[in-house]
Amino acid sequence: MAALLAGAVLPLQAADAPALITLVEGAAPLLVEGARSLTAAPGLKLNAATIIDTTPATALLRVEFADGSLLDLGPETRAMLLPPGLAGSGPRAPAFYLLQGWAKHTVSGGAKAGGQLAFAAEVLQPSGVTVSRVSGDALQLFVESGGLQLQERRLKPASTLNLKGGEFYERDGADKGRISPRPVPDFLKSVPRAFRDTIPPRAAQLKGRPPEPQAAPAPGYAGLKAWLTAEPVIRREFPRRFAQPAREPAFREALVKNLAAHPEWEPVLFPPKPASSPASVLSPRS
Repeated sequence: MAALLAGAVLPLQAADAPALITLVEGAAPLLVEGARSLTAAPGLKLNAATIIDTTPATALLRVEFADGSLLDLGPETRAMLLPPGLAGSGPRAPAFYLLQGWAKHTVSGGAKAGGQLAFAAEVLQPSGVTVSRVSGDALQLFVESGGLQLQERRLKPASTLNLKGGEFYERDGADKGRISPRPVPDFLKSVPRAFRDTIPPRAAQLKGRPPEPQAAPAPGYAGLKAWLTAEPVIRREFPRRFAQPAREPAFREALVKNLAAHPEWEPVLFPPKPASSPASVLSPRS
């Protein structure tokens, strides 16, 4: 446990942090960086593996990446920036993992940005504007402009699709996805209002000293359960990352109760006992 704790907290305000919060509209989302919980605010620099959980009252959170790409998150959305250990199928690792909710990803000016990852599919080589919604295992994706390559995950044989501006993709569960020439009415009706506006980049306006991070109440097991029970490729880092809260009785009890949903916690919760050294047998010299 001590060894796990040594790497559990990451520095929030690293000078070379790859992402920056530039806009928060409505209730401030929760950030989980390392094992710390913080309140989102414009000017905060974010590192890889930061979890962002917006609230029902969050109208919009804007993240701007160092490569110039933009990520807008809507209400009741769970996303992880630059998920660690994922090389992706393309030349760049995913810029974000969308676990739940709404995301608007903008890549312009010829930038070669990372795509996105969700349970149903991986987006590669995006350009222009893409709006996505994830609900459970279902993914809906609208290529507002530009284009992208999409790989459907967990299909044998593998399926790779190319989508262009105006096209709409949806997939639910293990079924093969469908491409339509336009979004379905329910999707258009549900798109967050803030996504309908074109908001220019704001990173240049926030140069200078970043705001002091404001601690937020720790979410506890219930608040993290959606992440702790996500697919293995996302949760494999969590026993190290959340080793410290796992020492709290309530958190540990919940981990044990739900161990079947995240079996990678078993060595942390029930470490094997060290093998005892066999007694030395000395034979008397003749």
